[in-house]
Amino acid sequence: MAPAAWRNHARVRAPTLTDGVVTLRAHTADDVAGLVAYARDPETARWTRVPRPYGPAEARRWIERTVPAGWRDGTVARWVVEADGRFAGAVDVHRGTPPFVGYGLVPQARGRGLASRALRLAAGWAFADARLPVLHWWAEVGNLASWRVAHACGFTFEGTRRRAVPRGDGLVDGWFASLTPGEPMVPRTTWWPVPELVGERVRLRPHTEADLPRIVEACTDPRTRHWLPTLPDPYPLDAAREFVLGCRLAESLGQKVTWAVADAGDDRLLANVTVFRLNDPMSPTGGEVGYWAHPDARGRGVVGEAVELVVAHAFTPRADGGLGRHRLEIGASRDNAASRHVAERAGFTLVGEPHQDGVVGDGTPDDGVRYELLAPAARRLRRRRG
Repeated sequence: MAPAAWRNHARVRAPTLTDGVVTLRAHTADDVAGLVAYARDPETARWTRVPRPYGPAEARRWIERTVPAGWRDGTVARWVVEADGRFAGAVDVHRGTPPFVGYGLVPQARGRGLASRALRLAAGWAFADARLPVLHWWAEVGNLASWRVAHACGFTFEGTRRRAVPRGDGLVDGWFASLTPGEPMVPRTTWWPVPELVGERVRLRPHTEADLPRIVEACTDPRTRHWLPTLPDPYPLDAAREFVLGCRLAESLGQKVTWAVADAGDDRLLANVTVFRLNDPMSPTGGEVGYWAHPDARGRGVVGEAVELVVAHAFTPRADGGLGRHRLEIGASRDNAASRHVAERAGFTLVGEPHQDGVVGDGTPDDGVRYELLAPAARRLRRRRG
């Protein structure tokens, strides 16, 4: 039986919900053009199952039949999202097992926080009026824009499931998250940005599609594989793409921040630098720095310059746009002279030499070294260097 929020007076129109900026309202005949524009947008087509082709006839059928039927039989609650008096998108709550949400905006409404406002209104109705015990969110792996909305509304990321999301005539891997009544609709984790950091020879930035072949070259190089034995073997272009996407997801979960180190002149990928362990509960303002270089970038000091830029950013207070760290570590193989040189150039101090704490490429147990740098020491070093 449909819940009371749907069942009352055989409701076939959505109740109006608003937070003063965004309004959720019932569909009307005037929404045909907005629905067509939304459905034809390339991003909508990429990530949803909107029928193609999609024209005014499909929009009218949606408004006149599909939307009222969902309200009438208690299966789906659907609203138009309106902002500034205009059609901005749509949001819906599905009463299935389990209950789940869907949403989307037209291009001109994106990037303003409107989708998260709409989702909070719909989720509030789902819990308070429809008495749903949970709301699930899922999307195809890679849909960071959709995840950003759910993340902003307090959904807890639950992981990746293989072949779990319908796409076309088949199934694709999906990301999943959930929200329950009473949970604050605010982010559970810090979504770390990847700001551009500029030096004399390098520019640190997020990865781009153009970086993927260079990542493949770096991660199939024998020297890289010797020191990083857990890399996939073989390492195809899809592995590079998965690596980059994993970096972006980890940033959303507060775990790490990763930069592509690019040549300041031609923007060619030279290296990679990461600050990870940012969410370690035992060291909430600590972190660890990791790095690798493309073979043709070695011996030129570019990794050293990139690490110094990252260290300065990591020790910058969060209020000033940095990571707000108080302590950083670097771990390396005892015999990895190049990696150790980068750490020492950046001012890190050797604090330990653990025995056989890792392996190298052929599986041989390997002794390691541990370096650390505290924020006050980093500041003194920067002053001395001018």
